[in-house]
Amino acid sequence: MKLRLIVILLIFIKPVFGENYIEQYGSIKLSGTSFIQDISKDNRKNSKLDSELEYNFYLEKDNLEFKVQSKIKFGNPSLNDQINFNEAYVSGYRDNFDYLIGNNIIFWGKNEFFNPVDVINSQDYSKGLNKGEKIGQPMINFKRYLDIGDLDLYLLYPTKNIYPLEKIRSQTALNFDDYSKYSNSASNTNPGIGIRLSGYRDNIDYGLSMYNGNTKDPGLNIINGKIVPNYSEILQLGFDFQLTRDSDLYKSEIIYRSDQFDSNNILSDYYASNLGYEKTLFNFLQKNWDLGLLAEYTYDSRGRRSHTGFQNDLFLGTTLALNDIQDTQSRFVVINDLNRQTRSMTFTYESRFFSLIRGGVELYYPFNLENDIHNASFKDEANVSIFTKYSF
Repeated sequence: MKLRLIVILLIFIKPVFGENYIEQYGSIKLSGTSFIQDISKDNRKNSKLDSELEYNFYLEKDNLEFKVQSKIKFGNPSLNDQINFNEAYVSGYRDNFDYLIGNNIIFWGKNEFFNPVDVINSQDYSKGLNKGEKIGQPMINFKRYLDIGDLDLYLLYPTKNIYPLEKIRSQTALNFDDYSKYSNSASNTNPGIGIRLSGYRDNIDYGLSMYNGNTKDPGLNIINGKIVPNYSEILQLGFDFQLTRDSDLYKSEIIYRSDQFDSNNILSDYYASNLGYEKTLFNFLQKNWDLGLLAEYTYDSRGRRSHTGFQNDLFLGTTLALNDIQDTQSRFVVINDLNRQTRSMTFTYESRFFSLIRGGVELYYPFNLENDIHNASFKDEANVSIFTKYSF
């Protein structure tokens, strides 16, 4: 599907190739992760090395744009799906609407840590279940500009999540099967549709959205000793909102979703929300530093049957930007499950070295996750990652 899409796009832009504005850029990223605790009777490696080569090509002529972002990934242990085109599209405009055909990454929502309204893209978990990245979604996207905001219509080709191979940490105790199941009108050819109206008025940003198609959060069935994802067809209605008051941001995301598998693999309807607050302290400690304070509270009407695990959780975080020539930044986040009194901590530091090279370190540490049925698989997954990235 990916290569077929690239060929179609190349044919489409052939008449204009080589004219007007062309841009090429990319990066090489290397990272190494070491897990602090060894798991007995487990064949998964306690360290891993990953490399990623990214190349971007952009062409613009008149009212037509063409972009391809290709990524080649290597890892030890081996990674699933080593080549992808998360962005590969032709876009343009005509009269009062824009159009886009191809693979693209779409973001819906306002909050920092968890976005229940964000439902368009599937996830790539090939580097571990706590390292999810969005997969490019094949689509046709029409955008219409209205007086009250921007109206987007998405026609979507069905996609699946990518799960880690058996040697990769972190993941569940059982390995994932390549096979997937489909239930409740879902199928590997079932098209999806998304609609979103987004806009702003004074200091308020808002979005109203609807999605109907295969879920991006499948139920997980155990068949013949392996985990088999089971996709259902869902309907989701969403609302996201942000109010800006000087250096204070008040955020909210609310959804209603039908026919989603819960943690007991039972189809159910539910409501969920995420309420957020963010404040920035400029010139912190009388220096050219910006300190961000973040808090989010998540709720799910299914309680402990929630498939996400964020049914009654509090996210607390800080960000610190030194605003120096090296663009030095740090981030500290604690996730608290208020029902089970469990939590996890993530700390990230990164900076630029030698102009074009960025590097940093990330620490993840869990607390009492054995009491959390959703995150118990991560109870022994404390790890340290070191990464560097060269851009060209």
